[in-house]
Amino acid sequence: MEYLQNEQHYIDRYDLNTIEECLNTVKMYQEVYKKSLTSKELKDLPEEEKLRNVNLMLHRTLFVIKGKRYEKKQETVHEWMEEDRLKQDKQDHTPVPEGIMCPLCNGQMHFNSTKHLDHTYDSALIRMMFLFKCNDCKNQQWVYDDGGIRVSNPDLCPKCKSELNIKATRKGKIITWKHKCKSCSYTKTEIDDFEKHDEEHKKWLEKQKKKEVEDNKLLKKYREEFCLTDKEGKEYVETLEAMEVGHEVYEEEKRKYDNQSYQIAMSLKKLTILELEELLSESLEKEKYVKFTLDKPDMGRFVTIPFSILDANSTRNPNISEAKLKKLIKDTLEDTNWRLMSDGVHYRLGYLSGTLKAYEQAEDLMELLGKQEKNPPESKIDPEQRAKYMSHNLVQLAKLSGEMDGIRETRKRRLEKEPDGFFLNDGGQGYTCGICFDAHDGEDIWWRLDGLRCRDCWRNIQEGVIPILNLDKRRWEKEFFTKNEITDKLGVHPSTIRKLRREGVLYGRDLKRENRSIYYTIYLNSENKRFLKKYPKKDKKTKKTISGKDSDLI
Repeated sequence: MEYLQNEQHYIDRYDLNTIEECLNTVKMYQEVYKKSLTSKELKDLPEEEKLRNVNLMLHRTLFVIKGKRYEKKQETVHEWMEEDRLKQDKQDHTPVPEGIMCPLCNGQMHFNSTKHLDHTYDSALIRMMFLFKCNDCKNQQWVYDDGGIRVSNPDLCPKCKSELNIKATRKGKIITWKHKCKSCSYTKTEIDDFEKHDEEHKKWLEKQKKKEVEDNKLLKKYREEFCLTDKEGKEYVETLEAMEVGHEVYEEEKRKYDNQSYQIAMSLKKLTILELEELLSESLEKEKYVKFTLDKPDMGRFVTIPFSILDANSTRNPNISEAKLKKLIKDTLEDTNWRLMSDGVHYRLGYLSGTLKAYEQAEDLMELLGKQEKNPPESKIDPEQRAKYMSHNLVQLAKLSGEMDGIRETRKRRLEKEPDGFFLNDGGQGYTCGICFDAHDGEDIWWRLDGLRCRDCWRNIQEGVIPILNLDKRRWEKEFFTKNEITDKLGVHPSTIRKLRREGVLYGRDLKRENRSIYYTIYLNSENKRFLKKYPKKDKKTKKTISGKDSDLI
């Protein structure tokens, strides 16, 4: 018997198992999707969203399965080949035992060319058995490779447990076995029909051939989709390692915002150079320091700017003038990210000069305040892993997510004192209003847990033009719709929108700027039930099953 096959045989066997596991996973999620269509708990979830969510879960699961299978592939194939190589070596190279004596008559026995590998799946022991025949009494006996006689346990009577006497008669391909107890009246007859066995074996062989054809079809159709190449496998391993680093980076980044000192540092006003100039000019002029001027800034790691100013109070002592100016600058900039540099202020003939320094990074701001943690938590990330994956997209995304979640938690704590929300004023840019969708800087964005509003939209809310809408709801639960949604999703022409508004079928809320010009219009669901009934949303054609790869259905 041939045990050892070529390497491709084992690779095909492993890949086939991978494909079958992936296909079973796809079928399972298809069933999940079908059940979701009739689920009472999910009745308010659009069918399109159910399909999207199930597909998302499916592909995440397949990603893990394919990757884990790849990780174990080389090792498993090697184990299979080694196991069969041992069997093949055992069968091909085990010498026939010599000097075997018959256990019945003690006569000389000889090997009759039949041998068999004796092993079980639950035992690591593999032994070779050889069939010997006695020259004298013709008794046949299996002998192990170490010369030991294979002893068979006797068949026992089910009634009295005594040994059974077994005789066999053969007629053609039919063998009749008669069992008779030596101690009691128990008898039993069994018939082996080898012609029938041959037919069953033939059917089994045909079934195996058919299965082999089907397996080859599966391999040809799905191997590329479900079995990772070496390049894809290495990318998967790196992705998993990057995800582990990313998880710790996320926790580290978020933990910064749990630190009270960090929150204080981040609450400092981040002034632009123009804002700095205006703030100091106004504050210092009140104390008769005039003509405050900033020179060209030095844009290194820290921004530093030389400044000069004149003391308009000629009676002030130079030392007092220096000390008073230093204190005024320190007090004015206390809540900002700017500081007077350590070389201080220099006075000559009423002309004072010095240098200002800006702090922008969170760590620098904490150092500025002298609030660095004395014993920060030790990082769980191996330095080599951090260096290897810190620039990876997943790690950078995790860092950004940790920062965003940390900032959100900090803002939530601020709501304890300002429950209606607040303008961010954090120096940030590119915030998008959840109502008019315009981009604004942080100073013009009103923050609440349920979404962002720009200064104009928040004023319209305060003036009662529109209610406080929950902007954090899922897209199919939104409380309002816009002109673009009317044209794109409902298929209504812009000219028809104006006509419907004149007829009172469509009611819009016009948002106005301070100069009373209209800059946006929203339509509340609660006020436009008649319109929504007349112009229902055009449902996209939703596939009735879930996909295996991209949009190809399995």
